[in-house]
Amino acid sequence: MHKSSKVLLAAIIYGVVSLGAGPLSGTASAQTKTLEEIVAWVNNDVILKSEYESRKASLRQDLAQPAPRGPGLQGAQLERAFSEQSKLVLQQLIDETLILQQAKDMGLTADVEIIKTMDRLRQEQKLDSIEALEKEIVSQGYNLDDFKQNIRVQYLTSQVMQREVYPRVIVTNDEVRKYYDAHVKDFDRPAGIRVREITIITENRGPEQIESQRKKAEEALAAVKKGDDFAQVAAKYSESQTANDGGDLGFFAKGELAPVLEGVTDKLEKGQVSDIIPVQDAFMIIKLDDKHNGGTLTFELAQKEVFDILWQQAVRPKMREYLTKMRTDGFVRTAEGYVDAGAAEKTDKSVSKN
Repeated sequence: MHKSSKVLLAAIIYGVVSLGAGPLSGTASAQTKTLEEIVAWVNNDVILKSEYESRKASLRQDLAQPAPRGPGLQGAQLERAFSEQSKLVLQQLIDETLILQQAKDMGLTADVEIIKTMDRLRQEQKLDSIEALEKEIVSQGYNLDDFKQNIRVQYLTSQVMQREVYPRVIVTNDEVRKYYDAHVKDFDRPAGIRVREITIITENRGPEQIESQRKKAEEALAAVKKGDDFAQVAAKYSESQTANDGGDLGFFAKGELAPVLEGVTDKLEKGQVSDIIPVQDAFMIIKLDDKHNGGTLTFELAQKEVFDILWQQAVRPKMREYLTKMRTDGFVRTAEGYVDAGAAEKTDKSVSKN
């Protein structure tokens, strides 16, 4: 909603799953998978050689896809990239299986999210029905079940990580300042703005509920207009993920903000707040925090971007640490000749195939 969403269907397909693309594992019990060769045991689930080979085939296909659907690698370059990245395929399959198991233990499901995502894609593609979207997906050579499963894994991964990993990631203001000072030349940007939001969700609500949400937005706007701090009002009223950050959306160069929002911010001066903006599935209130005429961003303008950089750097090892602990706390073994690159050294054992 916040960044321009000019996203091709193919790009969405490839970007949907951060842990990998292709057929997924861990969805059936070991008892139902005894007729095929097993490459890994993950608690009560197994990963089959057919799943492993299918994932590798998808990886090669992705690497060879021409832009914008892929990097378009060929020849020796393709072989080198495939050789390196295929070493992580089994790790990714085991990661996904562990996460799906954890999500099930936590009572999490993704059925509603799949419906919402499919409908959002339908609207972005300007298609009349979900059936039309499904035909479009299939016409581009993708398996519909795999496509929906990719959405499931992405959503459940985010939900598990939000509960188990993200709260342990801490980035201090001193770290943000030190990074900015050391990389100030990297923050040369075109003209743009820094904005904050208060978003009140109306998605999947009836007329009475939508009216109630509008009144909530009106209360928030009234609080801001009487002089309350926008960040504090956002923390109290906003229903978006930025609420805990005072509604801070960060810096947007000209053209990066959604057109409906950019049309509003173009009319605001620094420090001014918009009226209530009806957008798809929500009411929004926008504050123009600052304007940038081009050149090096000030620390205040760059702060959100720096925080995101440092957070991403900090979260990756925390995720890996969590997934490694899930391996050591559970039962994860690979068949002879197969290696789980995510295993702790002391538990990286193999069992012979019978």
